Parts: sequence; structure tokens; C-alpha cells
Amino acid sequence: MADEKRRDSEQLQMNQAYMNRLFCTTRERIAYVAYSAFGKLKLGQYDVGADIWLYKIFGVEPKPLAKATAALTVYDMINDPVTAAIIDNMRTRWGKFKPFQYLSLLPSIISGIYTCFLPLIAAYFGMNTGQKLIAYMVLQYFNETIGAFFGGGEYIENVFTPNPNERTSLLVGANFVGDLVAKLPSQIIGLLYDLIANGKLKASLTKTFIAFKTTIWIITIIPTVFWFIVSKERVPQSEKPPHPVKGILSVFRNRPLLIYTLTGLIGGIDIGSGEDLYYNDVLKFNMLPTVAGIPGMPVSYASYALAPKFRQRFSTKMLWYFSNGSIFISEALFFLTGLIGGEKHGFYQKKLPMSIAFGAGNLIEMVFYATKGIVGKEIDYEVLDYCEWKNGFRVEATIKLINGYFTKAKDAILKIVNAHLLQDWAKYEIGETAIQSTETKWRLFLIAFGPHLIFDFLALLPMLFYNIDSDTRERMYLDLERARAKRALMEKLETDEKNA
Repeated sequence: MADEKRRDSEQLQMNQAYMNRLFCTTRERIAYVAYSAFGKLKLGQYDVGADIWLYKIFGVEPKPLAKATAALTVYDMINDPVTAAIIDNMRTRWGKFKPFQYLSLLPSIISGIYTCFLPLIAAYFGMNTGQKLIAYMVLQYFNETIGAFFGGGEYIENVFTPNPNERTSLLVGANFVGDLVAKLPSQIIGLLYDLIANGKLKASLTKTFIAFKTTIWIITIIPTVFWFIVSKERVPQSEKPPHPVKGILSVFRNRPLLIYTLTGLIGGIDIGSGEDLYYNDVLKFNMLPTVAGIPGMPVSYASYALAPKFRQRFSTKMLWYFSNGSIFISEALFFLTGLIGGEKHGFYQKKLPMSIAFGAGNLIEMVFYATKGIVGKEIDYEVLDYCEWKNGFRVEATIKLINGYFTKAKDAILKIVNAHLLQDWAKYEIGETAIQSTETKWRLFLIAFGPHLIFDFLALLPMLFYNIDSDTRERMYLDLERARAKRALMEKLETDEKNA
């Protein structure tokens, strides 16, 4: 008994030393933060694929787009199993994911250039709505192909350090820097769009988008290339790749993954139009989230001091409930305020009461702002590590495949449903100069916030059965360290024998 306690004590000390060890170089840390902060900058609700871009700037019709997207889903569901098997079975001297990282670079640059200038290309050739749809779907098929065959490079974010504490620390730092700049592109272009919509600025939405999108894309590509060059894989893979069928079956035996996937599917049931159409066409106040969010900004920065304390005291599951529960409360307050007064005299049309409601709810959200940015990634890592813990191998691509199948089937159906709601029920008029009726504005408000609120509440329920608590997490990483150390030693011995 005494020997057993001594061994447990020694193993605990080894684990603590491992958890305190830093694996990443200074250059890699800088690259990770720069890539996370600047390499992922987007225009948010004004970017390509968002409702404002599709229906106001580019000018495609909702229902034909929904049908074309359903066909794309079929194509994607065919090539995904092939590419998932290739990625999960890849073994090279550079790592499992590193080759895909480099292979994706040139196609991604080509896609980025085409994306920036797509509205200009359409205008130059005088495309009608059908031709615009074809041009847009060419981009979609190209991006899906890149994502399927070269998307394995993204998984290095999961394996660049085997130390979960170092990973969390870098994630907090990267999120903090990222949050300082992440909203700026959408805020600036939102302000420009407000000035254009209210007649204060004589400019075209299309030309404004092209100029700003190109600028942001150039800013993002530099840290992305830097990260591709310096990032490394440090989590050793299993000695032999798993059989594809065995990999798929292991996913369905992964209870945390199934629960988290179900939560994401329910929460992602976005019936109706996006919030951006409501802000743009009903309130003519795209900057409402920015202006009303000013009081919450100090709280959001203070939340970074709270996040590590929350992480030490609560399980990942509880942190997820804190962050997602606060969002639900905020959404409910905003929606109920907009309902006051009904269709003709409702608060949903008034900037001041909707701004106050948004600001109050945002204050609640911001208490857990940093926690939300961490906990989503932490759960992603946890379910992958849990699969490795239970099965002895990692199947990142297969997990993404299964999750993607559910999501893509759901999205294809929702595209068709939402297109009919927007075009037939709300009677939304497409085009930059279109004017919406009072009935359309009311229905835009209802379908932008009502269904989403319902499904966000339902998404809170499955996580009740998430079974990785604090004790399980500690035991899992203790066992994983033993297994990874053994695999790393075997790989080293094999390399030494080949070089001898």
C-alpha cells in the first residue's frame, strides 16, 4: 500500500512538472498570437456569404441560391469521407498535418483574390442574377474542395503543444489581442454603410466593400504565412493509422463529442434571416451593436482577469453554461423589448429602446466574454483528447467529417426554408436601392431573432449529460502523458535505428 501511494505521488509530481513545461518557442508564440489576432480577421455580417453581401451588394435571389447550395452539400458529402481517410492516415517525416498546411497556401491565395473582386467581376461583365449565382457557386465549390483536400493543415492548432495548460495560456493571450482588433473591420464598414444608407456619404456599397475587403485580406495573409512556416506538431500520433471504419465507430462511442455535436446542431438551427438585414433595412443602424456595446467594453477586458480564476474553479461544462446562458438572457431581453408596441408602433423600429436593450444584455454577456472565447476551443480539444484517451488514436478529420455531415445536411435544409421565409413570407426586396414595407420590416425582426432564441434555449439541455468533469479531465491528461511519452520514445528509437 505504501509503495502504491509512493508511485502515485511520484507520478503526480511528474505530471505537474509536465504541465508546467513550455514546449513552444518564442517565435512560435508570436506567430500563434499574430495568426489568431490578424490572420483570421473578417468583415463579420458584411462579409461574403452574409445576407447583406448576397442580397444587397452582389444581388442573387434567395431561392435559387438555396437550391444551388443544396447541390453543393451533396458534392461535399461525397468527397469528405475520402479526404478524411487520407488526412487521418497521413504519416510523414514532417508530421501528420504539416504537408496539408503548405499545400493549402497557393489555392487559398487564389480564392482570396477571386473573393475580393467578385462583385467587380460581375459588374464588369454585366452579369444577370443567374450568372452571378454561377460565379458565386464557382467560388463555393473551389473553397469546399480546398477545405476538403487541404483542410488538414488547420489541425495543427490542436497539436502544436501537448500541454493543456500552455495551450490555455496561449489561447487566452491570443484571444485578448484578437479581441482588440477583431471587431474593427466590421465596425468600420458598418459605419460606412450607415452613412451611405442615411444619405450622409455618396458612395457605392459595392465599391466600398471591394476596397475594404481587399485591404483586410492583405492584412490577414501575412501572419497566416508566418504561422504556416514556424508552427510545429508536438502530439505524437498512433503508431499505425486506424482503419477508417474503426475511426468512425470510435466517434460514436465518444459520448462528450456526440453531446457537444448535438448541442452545436440545435444551437445552429438558424431559421429566418440574419440579424444584419434587420439592422440595415429596419433600423438603418448597422452600428447598433458597436454603439450599444460601449458600456460593456471595460467589462469585456476585465473578463480576461476573471477567466483564469473561473477555469481553475469550474469544469469546462460549467464554464460553457455560464457563457452560453448569459447569451440567451441577452437575446431574450432584446427580442422581448422589440415586441413592445406590435407591428405598427413597435420598439423594434426605434433606435433608442433597442440600443438600451442591447446594451443591458451585452453587459451580462461581457462578464463571461473571455471565458466564452476559451471554453469553445477547450471543449474542441477535450473531445479530441478524450477520443485518444479511450481509443489510443486521434481521428481529427473523421470527427470533423461526422460533425460536418450533420451540419451540412441541416444547413442545406435551412437554406431552402430560410429562402422561402425571406422571399415569400417576408417579401424581402433584393438590390442596393430596394425599399422594404412595414410588414416586411416586422417580419424581418421576427425571423431574425425569434426562432434563434428558441433553439439557443434548447441547445442548453444536451450539455447536462456532458461527462468530463474536473477529476475526469485531470485523470485523462495524466494517462495521455504516459501514452504520448511512450509513443515519442518509440519514434525516437526507430529514427535512431534508421540513421545508424
